[in-house]
Amino acid sequence: MNRREILKSSALFLGYAVSTTALSQTFLACTQEAKLDWKPVFLTNNQAASIAEITETILPKTKTPGAKELGVPQFVDKMLKDLLSEEEQKDFVAGLEKLEEECEKTHGKSFVECTPQQREAFLTQLDKEAEALPPSVWGIRLAPPSPTPFFRRLKELTLLGYFTSQKIGKDVLGYDPIPGNYIACMPLTPGMNAWNE
Repeated sequence: MNRREILKSSALFLGYAVSTTALSQTFLACTQEAKLDWKPVFLTNNQAASIAEITETILPKTKTPGAKELGVPQFVDKMLKDLLSEEEQKDFVAGLEKLEEECEKTHGKSFVECTPQQREAFLTQLDKEAEALPPSVWGIRLAPPSPTPFFRRLKELTLLGYFTSQKIGKDVLGYDPIPGNYIACMPLTPGMNAWNE
C-alpha cells in the first residue's frame, strides 16, 4: 500500500468513527430525560420540564414569586392525574405535543430551549389563537366546550395553582376572612364612617 492509500483509508476510518460518535450522541441527547428537582406523578420528565417553563412564562418571578417557586408545575401535574378523565388526559398530552411541534416549526427548537423572549411571544400568539371559553357563574361554566382547548386548560390550572397557594394568599393578596373578627367596642377615630353620626 502506498502513502496516498494509507492516508485515504485513515481519513475514511476517522470520518466513520467521528460520524458514529456524533450520531450516537445526537440520539442520546434526544432520549435523555430532563432533570427535575421533583418527581412527576402523571407527566414524563420532559413533559413536566415543558410545563414548568410554560407556567413560569405565564407567571414569571417579579416582585412576587414565580410559578416554579410556588410549585405550580407540581400542582398542574397532580391536577392532571387526579381530576381529569382518561380522555381529557389524552387530549392534554396531545395538546402539549402539538405545542412542542409548533415551537419546533417556529423557532427550530423545543420550548425549553427557547429564550424567554421567544417563549413569551410564542405563548402570546397561542393565547390569541385559542378560542375563548364560555362565561361561568361562580366558577361553573354554562356550556363548556368539549374538549377544553389545551392552552386554556393549562392557563386555567396555572392561575388556579398560583392564586390558591398559601404564600400568594397570605403575602400578596392580603387575605381577610369574611365576616372577620368581632370587635364589640372599637373606638372611632376622626374620618371613620360610623352608623350614627
